[in-house]
This record gives sequence, C-alpha cells and structure tokens, in this order.
Amino acid sequence: MNHVEVIVPVAFFGMIFGIVVLVSYYRNKRMERTALIASGKDASIFKEEDKKSWINSLKYGIFLVGIAIGFIVGDALAVRAVMSEGIAYIAMVLLFGGLALLVFYLLARKNKNISGSGE
Repeated sequence: MNHVEVIVPVAFFGMIFGIVVLVSYYRNKRMERTALIASGKDASIFKEEDKKSWINSLKYGIFLVGIAIGFIVGDALAVRAVMSEGIAYIAMVLLFGGLALLVFYLLARKNKNISGSGE
C-alpha cells in the first residue's frame, strides 16, 4: 500500500477539522466582544491579548529556531556516523527545542523583572 493513499485523506480531514475549530473560535470571540460592548463594559480586556500575542510569538519563534538548529546538528551527526540517523534527529531536535524553551523562559523572566521594577 502506498503511503500517499493514507496521508492524503488524513491531511484532508485534518484541514477540515482545523477550519471548523478556527471558525468556531473566532465566532465565539466575536460574540464575546459584542456582548461586552452591548453591556457597556470596559474593553481593556482586549488589550491584554495584544501583550500575550507578542510573547507567544517570541516563544514560538525561539522554539522553531531551536528545532531547526536541532535538525542541522542531527544531520551533521548522522552524516559523520557519530549516531544513527533516527536517534540523531530525534535527540537533537528534542535537545535544542528544550534549550530554546529554557532561553525563552530566562528572557521572559528577565523582561518581567524589568517591567515590574519600572512601575
């Protein structure tokens, strides 16, 4: 059995599921905002989301760079026959992905201390 015969239906249904989840998420978000505005409440809650979005972007950016470095180092180890190919890729991606998350944690903690001391 060809692997493409399995991957295509799984990817197709996965995309449909993702679209349904995204549409329902944004519909609920719009309904919450509309209800908040209709009740006359303060809309400052939406400004907090902007602060979270840049920190999430930083986290995912650092994480993906760590994974890319893990693939590069894993490939270098596999080519030089230091480790078997599968183990080299898995170990290096996990190692550098974890290191990237630790770097993000240290940066976020440092940023929190700086912003907390200025207020």
